[in-house]
Formats: sequence, structure tokens, C-alpha cells
Amino acid sequence: MSISHDSRYAYAVGRIRVLETRLLDMAKLSRMIEAKNADEAMRILGETEYADLVSRAAGPHDYAQVTAGEITRVYSLMKKLLPDEPLVDLFLIKYDIHNMKVALKAHFQGKSFDHLLIDAGLVPAKLMTYVCQQEKFPGVPEEYYGFAAAAARAYEDSKDPKVIDVVLDRLQYSHTIAFAEQHGYAFLARLLASQADLANMKSLVRTKRLGRGRDFLAENLLAGGTMPQAAFLEAVTEDYPAIVGRFSGSPYRAVVEQGIGALLEGRGLTTLEKLSDGFLTELSRKARFQAFGPEPIINYILAKENEVRNIRIIMIGKLNGVPNEEIRERLREGYA
Repeated sequence: MSISHDSRYAYAVGRIRVLETRLLDMAKLSRMIEAKNADEAMRILGETEYADLVSRAAGPHDYAQVTAGEITRVYSLMKKLLPDEPLVDLFLIKYDIHNMKVALKAHFQGKSFDHLLIDAGLVPAKLMTYVCQQEKFPGVPEEYYGFAAAAARAYEDSKDPKVIDVVLDRLQYSHTIAFAEQHGYAFLARLLASQADLANMKSLVRTKRLGRGRDFLAENLLAGGTMPQAAFLEAVTEDYPAIVGRFSGSPYRAVVEQGIGALLEGRGLTTLEKLSDGFLTELSRKARFQAFGPEPIINYILAKENEVRNIRIIMIGKLNGVPNEEIRERLREGYA
């Protein structure tokens, strides 16, 4: 039976339809943006499903605790709705990888970065320090020990903390795409492959802006995308109009044309980044009306993560006195 017609998701999808109505719409986010200060923005957030978390926050500077608490709550609920499904685990991997980065950098720099940990992964956040030291624990995916060892070796060779991010990002993408394919989540595998393609496109443009070459780009490209890495490596020596032409036959034509167009007009990478997110949003949105498969659940999880990202953008902006229009420009389109 095709996973998109599997009735075992029916109850969870029914609950998701209710939860979708509680997602923050642009009107609510706009009220937060228009708030006179960060305190008022936090108060407006407290009128929503975030009320309990906001009531426990000391003030607007605790926005990260509020959003982290919401992500933890949502994933806990998804696990209850799908107790025998590995689908939710796939979304938790990125939090484990984030915590692995934090733990490795703390170890090599001799500092504590515990405040940066996000306790939403498969592995308790504070346990990741010991995982990075190759201490074995039940329930920890065996691959994680290999990931930590590979990132540690790369750092010891270069003494550059950035290589920890590069190595772990590459391993995360290849691992999650393989995980999705292994468990039959074809739609999610496609979505992840598109994420890899668009991440590689952004790496190509950043490499050119830095005046770097093929070797630098090769170190930053992600595996698992639909487009061959050779296409990006060949493009790094081309001018921007040629790059637009090279990718004009790809699904990302509009993203590349408009993103590079904005770059040439002096508007930086923001447009390319927003268009990339918008492409993925639209891809996910198209699948949300599947009746029984995992697609609506995937879309809801992505919508919540996007919502949390937008709340963080708003709160950081309000705390730092960023003009309202600039905050608005940074927001990502909703998945609902």
C-alpha cells in the first residue's frame, strides 16, 4: 500500500487539521511587529497558544526559552499521535546535530556553551558531551559516534571551529535523506533533496562573493541533492548571468534568477534565502491536503518550525531596535 494512502495516519491527520487552525497567521505576527517594544510583542504572543510558556518567562529576553519550549511540546505531541512511527525521529536529528556542534566546540575551546543546547532531540542535550567523547549509551544512534569522531578529526587537522559545522551538516543531510528513503517517506526525501540543492546554490553564491574557488566550495557542498555537485563546481568560475543560464532548466529557475538579480542590485543574499525557503514552503504546501498519508503531518511540523523562526526574528528585531519594515522583510512565508 502506498504510504500516501495509509489509513494508520488518519487519526493523526484529523488532529493536525485542528492544530493547523491555531498556527499564528500574518495578522498576529504583524501585531507583534507593530508593537511599540519587545515587552508588548511578548504580551501579544502571550495571547496565543504560547500563553503558558510566555507566562513562565521572566521577560522578552527569554523568547528563546519560549520557542524552544514550544518546539519540545509539539514534538512530544507528535510522538504521542504516532507512537510506532519513526517519522518524528527524522525531524529530531537536526537538534542532536546542533547539540553535537555545541558540545564539540565547547570541548575544543575549553568553554561551557550549555545555554546554546536545545533539548528537543533523540538524545538528551547534556548527554551529547559524553557521546562526543565516545562514551556509549543505550538509545543513542550508533551513527552519532562516527559523526562526532569525523568532526573532531576535521577540527584537529584544521583548528578551525567552522569545519565542525561543515562536516556535521554534510553528514546530517546524507543521513536524514537515507533515513527517509529507508522508511518509505518519499515526499520527505524529495523535500530534503531540494533543501540540499538550494543549500548548495547558496554555498555557490557565497563562495563567489568571498572570491574563493572550487576547493572551498567542494568542502561546503551537501550530498543527497537532485543536482550533481559537478554543476556547482563548474559554475563557480562563471559570471552571474552564466550561472542563471546554467540553472534555467532546473526547478529552481525563478529562485536563481530573482535571487541573483537582487544580489546584483546590491540587496545581498536575503532575497535568495527567502526565495529558497519559499520554494520549499510551496513544495510542502502542495502535499498538505493528502487525506491519510504522512504529508499533512510533515507540513504541520514544518509550519511550526517556520512559526518559531518568525517569532525569533521578530523578538530579536524588537530587542535590537530594528525598524519594523526590516523585520517584516526578514519573515518567512507561512506553510498553512
